[in-house]
Amino acid sequence: MATSPIIINPSLLPPTISHTSRASHSSSMNTSNHYSSLQSAMKSLEQYSLEGKRAEDHQAFFNSIISTCITNKAFREANHLRAHMARIGYEPGLFLDNQFINLYAKCGQIEVAREVFDNMPERNVVSWNALLSGYCSNGYYLDALKLFCYMIETGQGPNDPTLLSVLRASAGSRNAEHGRQIHSYILKMGLFSCITLSNALIGMYSKFCRTRDAELVFDSMAEKDEVSWNSIIAAKAQNGVRGMGAMDMFVEMLKGGLPPDDYTFGSLLASVGLIGVEEIHAQITKRGLGGNVIVGSALLDAYARCSNPQDACQVFKMMQERNTVAWNSVISACLMNGMEHEGLKLYMQMAEWGVLPDEYTMSILLRAAAASQWSVITGKQLHGLAVRMGLHMDTLIGNSLITMYAKHEEISDSWQAFKSISESDIISWNSIVHAHLQNQQFEQALALYVQMKDSGIEPDEFSFVAALVACGELAWRNTGRGVHCNLVKIGMTPDAFVGSALIDMYSKFTATSDAKRVFDEVEDKDLITWNSMISGFAQNSYVDEVLKLLSAMRIENFEPDDFTFASTLAACANTITVEHGRQVHSLILKSEQEMDAAVANALITMYSRAGREKEAEKVFSKLTVKNVISWTAMIGAYIQCGYSEEAFQLFEQMETCGVTPNEKTFIAILTACSYTGKSKVAEKYFKLMETKYGIRPGFDHCACMVDILGRAGRLQEAEDFIESMPYKPNALVWKILLSACRIHGDLERGKRSMKKIVALDPGDSAAYVLLSNLYASFGNWDSVMEVRQLMRENGVKKEPGKSWIEVHNKAHEFVAGDCSHPQTNEIYSKLRELLRQMKAEGYIPGVEFLIW
Repeated sequence: MATSPIIINPSLLPPTISHTSRASHSSSMNTSNHYSSLQSAMKSLEQYSLEGKRAEDHQAFFNSIISTCITNKAFREANHLRAHMARIGYEPGLFLDNQFINLYAKCGQIEVAREVFDNMPERNVVSWNALLSGYCSNGYYLDALKLFCYMIETGQGPNDPTLLSVLRASAGSRNAEHGRQIHSYILKMGLFSCITLSNALIGMYSKFCRTRDAELVFDSMAEKDEVSWNSIIAAKAQNGVRGMGAMDMFVEMLKGGLPPDDYTFGSLLASVGLIGVEEIHAQITKRGLGGNVIVGSALLDAYARCSNPQDACQVFKMMQERNTVAWNSVISACLMNGMEHEGLKLYMQMAEWGVLPDEYTMSILLRAAAASQWSVITGKQLHGLAVRMGLHMDTLIGNSLITMYAKHEEISDSWQAFKSISESDIISWNSIVHAHLQNQQFEQALALYVQMKDSGIEPDEFSFVAALVACGELAWRNTGRGVHCNLVKIGMTPDAFVGSALIDMYSKFTATSDAKRVFDEVEDKDLITWNSMISGFAQNSYVDEVLKLLSAMRIENFEPDDFTFASTLAACANTITVEHGRQVHSLILKSEQEMDAAVANALITMYSRAGREKEAEKVFSKLTVKNVISWTAMIGAYIQCGYSEEAFQLFEQMETCGVTPNEKTFIAILTACSYTGKSKVAEKYFKLMETKYGIRPGFDHCACMVDILGRAGRLQEAEDFIESMPYKPNALVWKILLSACRIHGDLERGKRSMKKIVALDPGDSAAYVLLSNLYASFGNWDSVMEVRQLMRENGVKKEPGKSWIEVHNKAHEFVAGDCSHPQTNEIYSKLRELLRQMKAEGYIPGVEFLIW
């Protein structure tokens, strides 16, 4: 259904909206002062003479100029200063060289900083620390770790700032093993000289989602300060720890006599649900922090996350100070909870209160345009507004624009937004890669991932997950394994997030053993990790493994959710016995959860495949809310069990109830038309899809129409349909036509279809069998033998026919020509008796295909 644009009236916008003018007064004054100071410094440099001055005077003079360059991040002036010092023959010395390293690192010129470092005649710990800090500040975490190893090799001992930088590098590299090695080194060398190091270790382990290790560090501390408590509370809050959680640690902190600060409340509010927010809000009020802008903003975000924008607005009204952050938080609370007009109204009021919007305000509006029912017209209006504000080249705005356009399937606009960003960061690259993923452009997503790496930006966990998803969808096994190898090569240990993506990819490759190996390697498994492995086994029909894993996750105190149940039932649906599915159904009922539509769909499908349409009907009838998924599942169940007329009736009933059918509903209805031979009815539904419901027929719908026309003997129309369909025909479509040719005895069309199939999929044994049967129906046995010869030449083998039957909750498999069943004699005796009775009733068996 098309969405209505929310029109933003330009006359109601804040009057001074230009980003340039907004930033102009105070910041331009500061910039002017800094620039003036820099110009004065460079002018004094040209007039400076070494004659008649002491050495310490020279150092103080040059240091003042370096300090001015650092303040202005003046890279060119720094180069000019070094050149001038060389020209007048002044050696910088250890102190000034250290300052130059710091200056170049601050300017983002880390290669030049390393050059200065490498050319120093002598170094001290400050030199090493300056370069280490520079590497970390510029995101070169692995280089920082390598530099630390080199530092130790040279015999230079680290101090506390050194170790703080190295711990920061370990956290930034996302390599838990590196972090543990640094921790071991600190313990071995007895370097725990300050609380700050322990706090940094807690923060590092929190980044690795290794909350237990963070807790061990915290428990081992002889002395703890406010930062220690805040760090462990933040670690538990960020990682959703079971057991003693963030709120429990907060209580312990209070018992210890340490007063919580705004950071404490910020961490707590980021982790709790509505009840917890209300408890913390009471504590904040009790301590008189309700008017604090930082705490108030955190409260606003928490209420917004709990879908409670009304209380968020109340908090906002009580705040004594309302800065841009507070305004952004309350606007976000409204926009993300369906109160679009209230959020836009608040946005209009910002200027009235003397607060001008910033890039974060615009980013919030753009995220709302992506997440809500706003149309792309509204998003483009906001884009125009960003241009007016001078923010369209801002990285944050650009990233938000990429996402917004991708959600509206405007991928070319996403690409233009990406190209307009002045400095693309890792988030920009990830956003454009995910934009292509969302729009099913998997090859382009992988190409951008490679381009990102080639541009010198190291992938993070989001980059790797995007690449793994694309490889899984494309079934590119070698490329997927290559991405996995890259992940291992940089030392990234798969956490629950990356591990789940790896499991999903390998499952799509049918490499369940590799998926299981990754699953076993993930230390901190979450529910998504368990679900990914269960889904992987289900996709590959490993029913026993699915059921074992379901039991194991419950032992580990993970409660199955709707996705777990849906995946497990999908696996049970692929077995002949219904007993496993009934057991899972019983587990769902015991959980006392309201049945999700996806779970109901899976239950209906499972029962219908087992021929239990009455049980499927019971599930359907008990649903309090029936959405399109539920109706479609039940329609499919009737078709599966051979009740096509009931399927048509249910479809009409669904329309009467005001439920709009979707793509899968029409797949089901077209299938019913095929089974009942209603080709004219099928054509009517096929046209209605687009004319009445705005659904563009997909490839599967087209394949259904080919099958329907073919079964009805309308072979020329079926072939014309294939040639004119808006999708490139695959082997399956031509095989459908070949099957129809076999049924209706159209030899020439059948041969044409076979040529198409062999070109697209020469290993499809079913196609050879169909063509052979077509020749056999004409008594053309020489051609039958030629087909068999062609199969041998192409290495194609026909799988023997199989069937299953359930007796007393046990599945029995039968293979054509197999006599291994213990009751073979009784079975064949019964079959012969049935055949005699059939012949007596006038049935003549078809024997023309017995060559197979």
